[in-house]
Amino acid sequence: MSRSGWLGLIPVGMGLFMVLLDVSVLNVALPSIARDFNARMSDIQWILNSYTLTMVVLLVLAGRIGDMVRRDRYFMGAMALFTVSSFLCAQAWSTGSLIFFRVLQAVGGAMLSGNTLAIITELFPPGKRGAAMGLNSILVASSFTLGPIIGGWLTTHLSWHWVFYLNVPVGIVSVILAYLLLPPLGAKEKVPVDFAGAVLLAVALGSLTLGIINGQDWGWRDEKTLGCFAISIPYLIAFALRELSYEYPLLDLSLFRIRNFTVGILAVSILFFGMSSSLFVLPYFLQGIKSLSAADSGYWMIVLPLVNTVFSPLAGRLSDRINPKYLMCAGPVLFTLGMYNLSGIEENVSYWEFFVKLMPMGIGMGMLMSPSFNVIMASVPPEKAGMANGTVRSVNTLSQAMGVTVGGVLLTNRMKDWLGNYGNQIPDPGTMALLRVLALKGNPLPLVAMVESFMDSMHYLFSVMMWLPLLSMLVILLFLSGEEHLRRMRVLAVRKGEVEG
Repeated sequence: MSRSGWLGLIPVGMGLFMVLLDVSVLNVALPSIARDFNARMSDIQWILNSYTLTMVVLLVLAGRIGDMVRRDRYFMGAMALFTVSSFLCAQAWSTGSLIFFRVLQAVGGAMLSGNTLAIITELFPPGKRGAAMGLNSILVASSFTLGPIIGGWLTTHLSWHWVFYLNVPVGIVSVILAYLLLPPLGAKEKVPVDFAGAVLLAVALGSLTLGIINGQDWGWRDEKTLGCFAISIPYLIAFALRELSYEYPLLDLSLFRIRNFTVGILAVSILFFGMSSSLFVLPYFLQGIKSLSAADSGYWMIVLPLVNTVFSPLAGRLSDRINPKYLMCAGPVLFTLGMYNLSGIEENVSYWEFFVKLMPMGIGMGMLMSPSFNVIMASVPPEKAGMANGTVRSVNTLSQAMGVTVGGVLLTNRMKDWLGNYGNQIPDPGTMALLRVLALKGNPLPLVAMVESFMDSMHYLFSVMMWLPLLSMLVILLFLSGEEHLRRMRVLAVRKGEVEG
């Protein structure tokens, strides 16, 4: 299965990369979309948020359904839906139609990303999954940094429509390769789908995510924000009670009694929170403060996927051979070192200085994420792999949304201490171009104030958030059982040998 497993992973990796890329690649195209549709800021926010909300709401359900059907056919159907909806997004004639097609796109994306780890678990036997899990980590890091490069080039040289058209040929090739290369992946469980539980979870996570995403714009004490949080709590409680009493739960809460499953999810979600809460400011530093193009700023951040490509497969492979706790603890420490480097970065930093300062973060991501995904998926019963996969993706997506929101609050509140009458203005390229024109006309004070306030606030943000990866490390150090993972790998390998014998 090892060789056929790697071949089968080709279309799966292509699909996952496109789903993850579709978030970062669109950010660069939003100004062009706003211009063509004469869109309001709220419309632009919903083009992004509709995708995130739908993904969070559907990931657990999508993963659970994957346990009940042939996962290879499920993947091909999801890829087809994602491809068709991407084409429709490119053909959108208004912000309303684009938002609707983005929701369809997210449905396909949830079906894809909610089953990727489960497919890897089926394709690779125990003891061989670590390197494959490393590929998952590479795709996460690569999509974050390559998105601005790809999106910037397409938007500049073609149009924003090509941000979506790009998915079409990749999707078609992925479906064809999946048909040719993926082996039959039969259903692990054939039980009724808990649609009542799905509705309860959708309302709970949807309202929670909506409050998190829009809280800063609405105001954290605004009745709409408080209403979203107030709605989510009873629905989460109702969902938990439903799952504890229902014979065929959408999410088997007993999974959280599995020590390594819970610890792994918690550790990765803390890192995702810290990563998204701080790294979102780097494009503004590179494009606004340093006046780089969107594509050039992507090249400045390419160190993340570059070193991740080296260390993720290595860490994943080693996690099946040595105690994964050591690798998983080293990852957050290195990530913290990278955040510490950025907490004192200067405006005139050179490319190679920036490359070296950012490098520990890329290494740290690889050393934590691929072993973590391996440990998480190895700890659950095979028939629950899709359920576990959807839970991991849902929690991570929610952590990222929360991270960006909290990071934005910390950044803007700090800038308010510097600037009088501050209106949540950030150094985007358009704002900085205007301020530079004013400086050339003899009024440099607004430009100086913006640069100084943003640089200080960015340093502050990194100095605060650098402690989160250390919290992740502490969780792993105190609670993860690396010996249990290695013991489980040996038992599963013996069982597989007996079946093949």
